[in-house]
Amino acid sequence: MSTDSVDLREALRRLNEEVGVPLDRLVRTVEQALAWAYKRQFEPEGFIQARLDPEHGGLTITATRTAEDGSQTVTPLPVDDFRRTAAQTARKAVLGHLRGIERQQAQAAFSQRYGELASALVDRIDNQGAVHVDLGHIEGVMAIEDQVPGEHLQPARPTSFVILEARDIPGVRTPTVRVSRSHRLFVQRMLESEVPEVAAWIVQVRSIAREAGLRTKVAVESTDPGVDPVGACVGPKGVRHRSLLEDLPGEHVDIVHWSEDPARFVAAALGPAPVISVDVNPETRTATVLVPRDHLSLAIGRDGQNARLAARLTGLRVDIHPAPEPEPEPEAPAEGDAESPA
Repeated sequence: MSTDSVDLREALRRLNEEVGVPLDRLVRTVEQALAWAYKRQFEPEGFIQARLDPEHGGLTITATRTAEDGSQTVTPLPVDDFRRTAAQTARKAVLGHLRGIERQQAQAAFSQRYGELASALVDRIDNQGAVHVDLGHIEGVMAIEDQVPGEHLQPARPTSFVILEARDIPGVRTPTVRVSRSHRLFVQRMLESEVPEVAAWIVQVRSIAREAGLRTKVAVESTDPGVDPVGACVGPKGVRHRSLLEDLPGEHVDIVHWSEDPARFVAAALGPAPVISVDVNPETRTATVLVPRDHLSLAIGRDGQNARLAARLTGLRVDIHPAPEPEPEPEAPAEGDAESPA
């Protein structure tokens, strides 16, 4: 028995045991690779098929030709000059199949970790600006849209992110998974790591609206009447809020009270601007808001950001108006101008 045959049998056996792939499936993979390699090397006519005996390492190659009358002729082809090439091709096919299986398994494992907060070293930044992080058996890829605008991550520096879905990148053999710092889940997971009440579901995050790198609004509710949800997230002297902002440099994070009353929720969402009144039309899902005239720009925000985030947070269209000017008080008549009684 040749060494090549033993190597092939051993490779198939190892892959079958370690990965749990059925042996017949591995054999078909190798047979397809061998048929393609034989045709490329010798260029025989007809449909080339390879048949492998995994128990003894035997190999047969046949060419099937179809005549004009539809009859077929199957001819055995010589394999002596192909055996060394066959062994190399088989090994490559097995290893390629192993990489494919490992890729699928790694991606499947990370797919179950959707939304999980993680931290890793930045491995490199490619020519398209995507950040690659080392996650061990899989590579995390943070595309431009998943990065915080204006933030510059450096190779060999640790960074935190949320894990999203596994994805295939053309031309990249390493299994990859999408990771993000701009996703709103990143803020939620950071809150869970900083605020024990959020991690324990005593304080629940009901809604998040985010424009990464600029501003985020988070609506929270307490399941315990004795716990102030906003106060719990801010922490004593703001320590928890400051800790959250350390990993969101330059980004403002507003923590507001969630309410099942749409009017109260809209008023809270527009903070820090004061609100005079909110009128909600449930049919059009529009909230008409009156604010003091001198706080109109604060309620709307730069480029409409505050109003836009409040709308996303509440799920309502927010229409902001300044309060009407107060009616001028009538002037008191000047002394001597009053009519004398008749």
